[in-house]
Amino acid sequence: MPTYKTLPLVVSAVTATLAAPYLHAQTALEEVVVTAQRKAETLQDAALPIDAAGEAELNRIGVSDASMLSKVSPALTVASAGGSNNIFFVRGVGNFAVNAYTDSALAFNIDGIAIGRPTATTASFLDVNRIEVLKGPQGTLYGRNATAGAINVIPNTPTLGETSGSLSAELGNYGKTGFSGAVNLALDEQWAARLSLAKLDSDGYNDDGTGATDDTALRGQLFGELSDNVSLRIAADYSTSQGDGSAPIYRGNYGFQFGPPSDNPNTIDHYDFNPAPSNVSDGFGGPLTPVAQAYYQSLATVPAFTTPNPTEKPFLDNTFWGVNAELNAALDIGDLVVIAGYREAEADNLFINPGMQAAIIQDDQDQFSLEARLSTSSGPVDWILGGYYFDEEVSGLASYNQQSIQSTQGIDASTSESKAVFARGTFNVSDSFRLVGGLRYTDDEKQFTGRSDTFVNLCIRYLPVFPGGPEIPNCEGAPAIPAGATVADTLALIDAADLPVGAPGIGTGPVPYGQVPLFPGAPATATANLLLINPTEINQTQTAEEITYRLAAEWDVGADSLLYASFETGYRSGGFSLAAGREQYDPEYLDAFTLGSKNRFFEDRLQINAELFHWQYDDQQASHFGVDASGNSTLYTENIGSSTIEGLELDILLAATNSTRLRANVQYLKNTIDDFSFVQPTADPDVHVVTGCDSSFIELNAAGNALWQVDCSGQEGRNSPEWTATFGVDQQFSLADINAVLSLDARYRDDRWVGFDFTPPQRAESVTTLDATLQLDAASGQWSLLAYARNITNEEVQSVTQVLSEMSNLVTSVYEPPRTYGLRFNYFF
Repeated sequence: MPTYKTLPLVVSAVTATLAAPYLHAQTALEEVVVTAQRKAETLQDAALPIDAAGEAELNRIGVSDASMLSKVSPALTVASAGGSNNIFFVRGVGNFAVNAYTDSALAFNIDGIAIGRPTATTASFLDVNRIEVLKGPQGTLYGRNATAGAINVIPNTPTLGETSGSLSAELGNYGKTGFSGAVNLALDEQWAARLSLAKLDSDGYNDDGTGATDDTALRGQLFGELSDNVSLRIAADYSTSQGDGSAPIYRGNYGFQFGPPSDNPNTIDHYDFNPAPSNVSDGFGGPLTPVAQAYYQSLATVPAFTTPNPTEKPFLDNTFWGVNAELNAALDIGDLVVIAGYREAEADNLFINPGMQAAIIQDDQDQFSLEARLSTSSGPVDWILGGYYFDEEVSGLASYNQQSIQSTQGIDASTSESKAVFARGTFNVSDSFRLVGGLRYTDDEKQFTGRSDTFVNLCIRYLPVFPGGPEIPNCEGAPAIPAGATVADTLALIDAADLPVGAPGIGTGPVPYGQVPLFPGAPATATANLLLINPTEINQTQTAEEITYRLAAEWDVGADSLLYASFETGYRSGGFSLAAGREQYDPEYLDAFTLGSKNRFFEDRLQINAELFHWQYDDQQASHFGVDASGNSTLYTENIGSSTIEGLELDILLAATNSTRLRANVQYLKNTIDDFSFVQPTADPDVHVVTGCDSSFIELNAAGNALWQVDCSGQEGRNSPEWTATFGVDQQFSLADINAVLSLDARYRDDRWVGFDFTPPQRAESVTTLDATLQLDAASGQWSLLAYARNITNEEVQSVTQVLSEMSNLVTSVYEPPRTYGLRFNYFF
């Protein structure tokens, strides 16, 4: 393990209590109960790295959907990739690619059901009891696709013998309005029901209106005690997510260097950075303002080298629903838990990240899962035996229009079937010392059938940059490719007058669809653009068998002190790409060593938890745009990296007085990419690849593209700030019959990489954000009022930054929300 330098000033806060109201003149710290290890235990007794936040804390910090979960755990990064897609990273473990057939590195579970697709995690969180964030591989209890960790979203459930409820209304800036309600109904002595609903609307954060939300969610639950030893809970939920989603900000572009490099700090080898005008690159301006569109259309597309079309307006129209049931039975041999769930997700999105004319996603996903666990905690050995089954099918289409290149993908069927058995035993060596061993066997089978048709608008006229200077493609005035969801849609949008050569049928190889005249009315023989359609068909099957395990030791050093050490493995399954010659990629693996300590002092007034971790991340999956074996430009995934991730996290919670709470969390993270190299194509050897890494020319491929070896070994991992620190204070005071709590929070994040290419604009600057809340609780417990202000200093915080080579190497960024403020009123009955 490394030697760690002195911790800097701690800034921000994450961990909190579950009870509401938040603080009521209590000297001792509250106990937080979690079920992350498939049993109920306090957070302090759970011998693993975990953060948790309860309902009151989630409301206070403003977590209403998956995009805000980084407020729960400083080790977690959540960003929007456009449309309904979320990107999850834990300490740099994750992937920028999200689509209908790519797995997440983080297991995401809602009400005990694993959610197969990242696109199915965007619906508003409804009537949530708590959220748990597990850090590091969870291959034993959670199985595949948990290399980074796991997130558990646990809703409130029906309570027997009680009829009660709550109503909440919210108003905020940017036109934010929200309403939610929940009611618990006692049907009789053995049965109870719970109904919940929520509606959230807001205007966009950007000046052009992009970023608007329109979310609706409903859930109904029925719980009954079938006997003294058996209970059953059935739940059904439905939600919609509409609005715009995130939108990119145009920051500038990389242009060829024809002389000495410019002194702009974002300039790289062979390319000068040309910043966009300030009224375009403003972090909250938006891509659809007239000045932003004028800038966008001033760029040349590649390889058409023509004027781009205006971008489309983004939108979301997503529907999610599911049913699940949980059976609990106390048997003579142990406690039996059976959880079954069926879910469907329908996505219809258009987004323009990272500078596309339009990316159109329309997909349907359905999944079924079944898990059974038998456990006991009596005797010298506590054990869990379980089995798991998961079946998923995805179909749909995706079309990525980059003006002169459009990849139109049709997914006939992407299926995944996973079967697993697992066991875990805790050997109680003594009253204070335990040894833990866990093992899981997983059998995965995936099938994929799909087709990709790549439109290429190719410029075949070269003109000198200046008289006597070098010649470059120049087809200014020729049309770009219109954005269509399918091949037929796109062809229907093309003006027949632009295709005087005619329209041959689409075959199995590159098809010269027609020669585009440079200017309207020019003869068909004009040397200008050539429109090609290159099809690729994939019909692949992938099978894998994996064994993951956990070894751990736990020592109760004292009544309120726990010391633990563990080694756990995890993997993310392989998959498919719609790319010739790159149809499949292999699983990735992560091994984690952890040394942790959890402590309470001074009669539960002071809590100090620490975690020392060392992760080895191998066969790392990375997704990026490139050229496949047929010469098509497409997005594909490959195993191209390994990293060493290590660091220290310290969490402190102090009840300084009966009315004052202090909390702090600090993480030091060193994520070093040991081996990360891949091949990236460009148009010809004179056009270097745009990267901040080392690169060298290899050869020309069969399609005439120049291939470059890009080596990013030695770089810091993405989304891996060296220091992350949080600090918070809660101060309680009384106003007549009202209990008031003023909370202040600060969060510091060191500079970090937020893009794939390691170019200077993709290095997000260090930033500190400040939040404040004031909560008033009636002494009767009948109502509460919360006033909040977040990102008080209105910082521009980069979330994702990308370079789009097909748009003159356009650099775009997506930013976290600006300053927001509002009021939320809660009524309890």
